[in-house]
Amino acid sequence: MADAIRIDSDAFVCELAADAPAAVEVPAGSMVEIHCRSAADRLVGPGPVRAEGPNPATGPIAVAGARAGQAIRFDIVDVACESPGHVSASFDGGQQAVEIVGGKVRFHGIEIPAAPMIGVLGVAPVSGAWSTMDAGPFGGNMDIRDVAPGATVVVPVYQPGGRFVVGDVHAVMGDGEIGGQGLEVAATVTMRVGVEPKPISDHVLIYRDDRIMTVAAAERIEDAVRDASVAMMKLLERAGVLDEFNAMKLLGLAAQTLFGQHCCRTKTVRVALPLGYAPALRLRDNG
Repeated sequence: MADAIRIDSDAFVCELAADAPAAVEVPAGSMVEIHCRSAADRLVGPGPVRAEGPNPATGPIAVAGARAGQAIRFDIVDVACESPGHVSASFDGGQQAVEIVGGKVRFHGIEIPAAPMIGVLGVAPVSGAWSTMDAGPFGGNMDIRDVAPGATVVVPVYQPGGRFVVGDVHAVMGDGEIGGQGLEVAATVTMRVGVEPKPISDHVLIYRDDRIMTVAAAERIEDAVRDASVAMMKLLERAGVLDEFNAMKLLGLAAQTLFGQHCCRTKTVRVALPLGYAPALRLRDNG
């Protein structure tokens, strides 16, 4: 894309840290093309520099003018995967290469439609440092299939500039990430980054396919489900759609609870509601 700012994966981290300086700053409203290393970079390269840990994420990238109490808006345009991808070769370790040809993932004679998505998308947390294997209110290793082309993701800002990172791209991944991996690939992510000056939630939000999704992470799936559900109920109540009790009942009638991944220390869940039931929650265009 001719007018996009290109950011290479030479600058990468394996943690989200409150005090990590930005490797690059971009203006709000910028279109960016971000190259991401494979989550298996330490094992498959190509080098000469490799990540020492899993899930290397490109960044941190600051958005000029973003400040705590606001949110960064990511409009995901494209995720271009590089072939081959990799998954573990056996219970004893090693990696097996999996080719991606003509939009299909070829796995042991089985063709799976490719559905590229971003596993790690997060900002600098309010304090401390979190591995890019973890998720939280800052985003991080959410491993949610809807963080994909056509989606808009809104993440709260805690530090000046937000200082976000992107990585752990999968050419395809099933909900729950049951095998502990998607198809790990290097990729180029194209997105527009902007600032939401008055975010409507303190949770990560995803808009895709005319749905709104609240995201939560916790060490226990039950806690993540409850947190994501309460976040959606609060959105409906604050927007004047329904009171707390009836918002809960609406979710029981019309919402879906969907897993991100359950294979890491922090598990992720999203509660998805069609926006047709709550038009007041539609995302406004900030231009």
